[in-house]
Amino acid sequence: MRQIFGFERAETRGDKLHAKLLELFLLLYAVGWAWQWAFFIRRLPAVVVPQGLASYFDLSPLLAGPWALVNAACLTMGALCVAVGQFRRALLPGFVLLLHLQYVARHCLGKASHGSQYVGMGVLILAVAAWCMPTAAARRRFELGGSLFCMGVGYSLAALSKLAASGPSWVNGRHLWLWITEKSIDQLANSGHWQQNALQRLCLEHWWLATAILSLGLLTELLGVLLWFPRTRVAITLALIALHLGIFCVLGILFDAFMYQLMVVGLPWSRVFDHVLHRPGES
Repeated sequence: MRQIFGFERAETRGDKLHAKLLELFLLLYAVGWAWQWAFFIRRLPAVVVPQGLASYFDLSPLLAGPWALVNAACLTMGALCVAVGQFRRALLPGFVLLLHLQYVARHCLGKASHGSQYVGMGVLILAVAAWCMPTAAARRRFELGGSLFCMGVGYSLAALSKLAASGPSWVNGRHLWLWITEKSIDQLANSGHWQQNALQRLCLEHWWLATAILSLGLLTELLGVLLWFPRTRVAITLALIALHLGIFCVLGILFDAFMYQLMVVGLPWSRVFDHVLHRPGES
């Protein structure tokens, strides 16, 4: 835990700015999704597959009238207040609840997207930190460390779930052939044409290359817990970003929020800020 949170270390100006960068990133993405989901929710006819709190409460009123837009407006105002440091303890629990309601209403037709999971967990960590940490410095440490912990666990569990479902044969290059073909069908249905890029063509021509790409990706995910340790944090952050870029190049699936959040939490911004703000004569 000392490696992740560093409560015992003296806080610098760079640490404060790094925590603020993470907070603004999470709030900005959460509000952006809230508005995006709001316009989609208004087109939904009914709650087909209840998820989350929708399993216990009827969310059909949120689908009718302007209420999804009102919810997004409330989230926006709450985010602005938190960003300027006002009413943090009072607003963040409600912010998490309203964002969750917007999420489950948006995905009430069945399949739920996981592209927003890390941001959602990060916002929850902001709320927990506001209520449980005794000082502002401890709160900022917990916000950053909590995001690192959850992202590290998330990537490693993703790899373990693949192994649990398919075993070591998951890395067989023929699986990548299948997924490339499936994505080509999706693109053909959407636009009427599909053209392989150079990397896709090489993967389809060489089984060993497709197998090597899947093996490297699985190993990178397994090592996600290296985000917990300062000495390995930057290296695994860059490796995970490369993993997502590889997924985009081969399958056309872009997890942009994951990559940006990795950049925010995994790169040494506090040291960069301290270097920029360093004053002559300071130790």
